[in-house]
Amino acid sequence: MIKMTDFDLRLLRIFKTVTDCGGLSAAESALNMNLSTISTHIADLESRVGIRLCERGRRGFRLTVEGSALYQATERLLDSVEEFRAGLGALRHQLSGELTIGIVDNTITDEHSRIASAIRAVKQRSGDLHIKLEIKSPMEIEEAIQERRLHVGIGPFRTVSPGLNYEPLYTEELQLFCGKGHPIFTSAPMSVEMDDLRELDYVARGYMREAKEWGDAAKVKVAATVYHMEAVAVLVLSGKFVGYLPTHYAAQWVQQRLMRPLRPDVLSHHADFSIVTRKDREPTIAVQMFVEALRAGLPPK
Repeated sequence: MIKMTDFDLRLLRIFKTVTDCGGLSAAESALNMNLSTISTHIADLESRVGIRLCERGRRGFRLTVEGSALYQATERLLDSVEEFRAGLGALRHQLSGELTIGIVDNTITDEHSRIASAIRAVKQRSGDLHIKLEIKSPMEIEEAIQERRLHVGIGPFRTVSPGLNYEPLYTEELQLFCGKGHPIFTSAPMSVEMDDLRELDYVARGYMREAKEWGDAAKVKVAATVYHMEAVAVLVLSGKFVGYLPTHYAAQWVQQRLMRPLRPDVLSHHADFSIVTRKDREPTIAVQMFVEALRAGLPPK
C-alpha cells in the first residue's frame, strides 16, 4: 500500500475497531457488519499492506508483531486526520470532526451535572461536529481515554492513572437506601440502630468501595454485585437489599415512599467527579469548548 486512498483509510478504521473490540465477532455490532464482511475487509487490508496483521480463528484474536505496529501507526494517522479536520473547521470558524465523551450512568438528575448544557454550548457552534456519547464505568472511561477511543470523560475516579489529567468538577452525595417491604423500611431513616444493619444483604458496585468504607461499622454482607446504578435501584426496590444510590437519583422513589435512606447522619458519603483527558493528546477545539462549558458552572476559586 504505497498510495493512500479513502478505501485504505476505511480499511484501517475497520482494523482499529476490530482490535479495540478484541476480535472480529466482537466488532460486528460496533461496525454494523456481519462477520464475513469484516473478515473480507481485514484480508483486503493484509493484501494491500503485504503483511499478516492478526491471528484469528478458534484460538481467538491476536495481533502479530507487524499488526501491533500497524495499529499504533493507525492511531497516529487517525489522530492526524482528526486534527486536520478540526484545524480546517477552525479556519472556517466552524467546529467539525468528532467529539467522543464518556460518562457514568444516571447523572442526568444531578443539578450539579452540566453535561447536557455543555453539549448544547458546543452544538450551538458545531457546524458538522459529530458527538458520540458513551455510558461506561469509571475504569472503562479511563481505559478508553488511554486507548484514544474517547476524547474526554466525566466520572468519580478513585485513583489517578499515569498519563491522564484529572480536573475536579463537582461532588455527588450518596446515601444508603432500603426499599419498601424491607424489614427495616418502617423504622428508616433515623431510628435505625447500627446493630440493625448487621448481616443485611448489600448491593456492591464492582468498581466502588462503599462496603469497605462502612462495613466495619455495619457488618453488612455483599449479596449482589452490579456495575450500573440502575441495577442497584432495581435490587433496592425489590425490598431484599440495601445499597448506595446518589441522593438526586433516589429522590424520585423517596417521594413515592418506595425507598428510604438509612442513617444519613452516619452512612452518607460523597463522590468527587472529575474531567479526565489524556496528557499527551492535544485537545481539539471541540474538546476545549466542551471542557470550558463544563467549567462555566463551577463556583469561583
